[in-house]
Amino acid sequence: MSILDVRSIDQLQEMIGGDRNELNNLIELYLLESREILSHMDVALETRDLELLRRSSHSLKSSSQDFGAIRLSELSASLESSCRNQWPDSSDKLIKKIGESFEQVDKALNDYVSGQNQP
Repeated sequence: MSILDVRSIDQLQEMIGGDRNELNNLIELYLLESREILSHMDVALETRDLELLRRSSHSLKSSSQDFGAIRLSELSASLESSCRNQWPDSSDKLIKKIGESFEQVDKALNDYVSGQNQP
């Protein structure tokens, strides 16, 4: 499975009128907000705050889907689902996988942006 579904990014660019600079700004904002969400997940793990963990995983799931980060979205959906009723036993392992997946997405999106800016 590819790190990014570029078709999703292309669709996003079409939705904003094809403006590459705007797309790059949106990618930068997504990456920044995702780092913040990952930080919230760490806090939730430390404090065993189930609601914060559920909300954070939901947010990351949705935004990752928009930017074509399918695996990251799926991992986040799995964490969100496991937070429905009780503290998930595997939360620490899943958060670690989410963090690793995000690092791959971060690199792939930065490579995507760099590739767009080449003549």
